[in-house]
Amino acid sequence: MTYRLLFLSIVASLVLSNCNSPSTSANKQWSTVYQNSLINNDYMTAVVALNHLIIEDTSNIEAYYDSLSFFYIKKLRNFSAGEKIVEKGLQINPNKAQLLEYKSVFLSAQGKINESREHLLKAHKISGLNKHLYMYATTYASEGNIEEYSKVANSILYNPSTKPELVEVNVDENNTQMVDIKSLCYLDKAKTTLNKSAVIPFLDSALAINPDYQEAMYYKNKLTGKE
Repeated sequence: MTYRLLFLSIVASLVLSNCNSPSTSANKQWSTVYQNSLINNDYMTAVVALNHLIIEDTSNIEAYYDSLSFFYIKKLRNFSAGEKIVEKGLQINPNKAQLLEYKSVFLSAQGKINESREHLLKAHKISGLNKHLYMYATTYASEGNIEEYSKVANSILYNPSTKPELVEVNVDENNTQMVDIKSLCYLDKAKTTLNKSAVIPFLDSALAINPDYQEAMYYKNKLTGKE
């Protein structure tokens, strides 16, 4: 599987906290350029500004690598550059959950599934986010081990202490939407269950949490003949 397909399927947090450069930046000019690029959704300029800030403002370099990896991978789809930035960022701080998440996907693309799982479990321990646990579960699904996948996914879905957590899912190749992770898990159960009578109830559970969940609506309409 290519990096593009992997990252199109990856779930992500609603907010990237490090996208705004610190106000104490040593270089006000590039900091201003960066802030303006964010306002204009000009990610190429944001990358240029961040590369300058990394050189000139080493006191905030960790935050810059965090943001730079996000833009290269999620916005520009430059996975080669993104992988290099992730490696450099982890050298500075090996305990950044976002970078561990990205690293896990690169490892999966290289067929290093066990190492990928280790990175995801470490990210989950640091972040406390269930999206990292969910991604860990999907590594088993990718190998056809639905039993192990379900065991981990169910620990999210049926755990009474699971808090609402928005994740990004694909609508199509170019568009995404935010849904609660439990809704995502219910959709997966609808796709993987061998009990045909349980498919619609699982889809209804997903839609009860997120009534506008595009993929869940598509599957339900297809099954009920409402396409």
